[in-house]
Amino acid sequence: LMITPHGSMGKFQVFRNGTLLIQNANVKDRGQYLCLAENDYGSDKLLIMLSVVAYPSRILEPGVRDIKVYSGKTVEMRCKAEGRPVPVVSWILANRTQVMGQDNGRGRVTVTPEGTLVIRQVSVYDRGRYKCVASNAAGVDSVTMRLQVVAAPPNILEEKRQLLRANTGQGVWMPCTAQGDPQPTSHWVLFGGTVVRPPKTDSKVSVFPNGTLHMKNLDVSDSGKYECIATSSTGSERRVVTLSVKKIETAPQIVETSDWRTELEYGGNLHLNYCKASGAPIPEISWGLPDGTLVNSALQADSSRGGRAKRYTLFDNGTLYLNEVGMDEEGDYTCYAENTLGKDEMHVHITVVSAPPQIRPPSRTYAKVKPGANIRFDCEAAGEPKPKILWRLPSNDMIAASNERYLMHVNGSLDVRDVKLADAGEYVCMARNAAGDESKVYKLDIDGNPPVINGYYQNRTVLKDTAAKYSRKMIDCKAEGKPPPKITNMKENKKACECLQVQCTSGSCRGNRDL
Repeated sequence: LMITPHGSMGKFQVFRNGTLLIQNANVKDRGQYLCLAENDYGSDKLLIMLSVVAYPSRILEPGVRDIKVYSGKTVEMRCKAEGRPVPVVSWILANRTQVMGQDNGRGRVTVTPEGTLVIRQVSVYDRGRYKCVASNAAGVDSVTMRLQVVAAPPNILEEKRQLLRANTGQGVWMPCTAQGDPQPTSHWVLFGGTVVRPPKTDSKVSVFPNGTLHMKNLDVSDSGKYECIATSSTGSERRVVTLSVKKIETAPQIVETSDWRTELEYGGNLHLNYCKASGAPIPEISWGLPDGTLVNSALQADSSRGGRAKRYTLFDNGTLYLNEVGMDEEGDYTCYAENTLGKDEMHVHITVVSAPPQIRPPSRTYAKVKPGANIRFDCEAAGEPKPKILWRLPSNDMIAASNERYLMHVNGSLDVRDVKLADAGEYVCMARNAAGDESKVYKLDIDGNPPVINGYYQNRTVLKDTAAKYSRKMIDCKAEGKPPPKITNMKENKKACECLQVQCTSGSCRGNRDL
């Protein structure tokens, strides 16, 4: 090949000053290189012999060897190689997958820059032959390893022996995290010999699925040894916790409280969160109500007790609960925490928010209709709690619901159907709730005049008269009214007949009858 200054060919390049650059030299580039310089007066040349030194790849690890690892563990297979140039290391896995040396990511199977193959969370599916291959331009070397995966016996991660100290009234947690292949099962042998398995929960002892033992409200009698045993088909392991409970008595102190002032809407839920107290022995929580009644766990347990306290619920965390709050629930509430050494208390004031009724201005408060028509009086009231609507009729009767003559709507409006003369008068709408009441008066007039007999404005006119037997007698029955009334004669409180001879003029009727 002939290359002139400023020229290049593949990996070869000649600079302006005549220097020859060979990039990535390998054994194939060894040999003689001639530098030739010429001008009009002659020429000169320089012969250079290039030797490329290379060592073939060589793996320093021993030949075929066996590696044994427990299932679930991490295994490392070293493959240190040397050579010139530095060889590239790759691995052929048991499943024929090839992993290069530069694949040093965070997957389960990785190769470190030094060529070590790392397999995390080994399982039986990873067993087999693994081949390490180191290669460079001078040659290739390889080594084979056999990986055996065996079942892992139980292993408890926490310390195998532990001394745990606590005070009376406190709670303790004793973790017991077991690993192995197959996954071991664990149980606890309590002080006294009782065996408990997860999951278990009661007021004193709980064992969770992860093997943790939780004991609450400790007493001196709980002191002793507690043993966690993890077992599988490959063996067992145990951990022993020695619990020492010291009796310490302290007066109650309320450590978590509700807001001092709380506002609730009428009909809402009373939820006095948290009245937690510290102390030993554990303090008993109770609540004093505004009327002086005391609510505690003993009162709730007595189903024969009634009264106001029966409506309240007291939870284990000291929360007091009541639904549908009324005006009677307004006032001061006191939380008491008490044990044998003393008492602590917390006060909360509850305000029940309410609004007295307000009747919205109706479209009309006066109406005049003809007999037989229908009329509606609107009476929609706002308030908190929602007001109850009552109507007082002209007869002074009270109605709170619909009947055959009156229709009460959901919003409180009243329909008077088939209006009669007797329906004339004042109608009073009354809206009431726990915060007060309000009323509105409506006037109904009838377009017409009630019947009047012989000018007497009474419901009944009594006239005494005499007549000879078998004679003809004229009895005046002059009826006036608008619309014209219908005339009927009655004899001895019995209906005799209707008047056959009736004359009516301008709203006045006159009738006679033969006896």
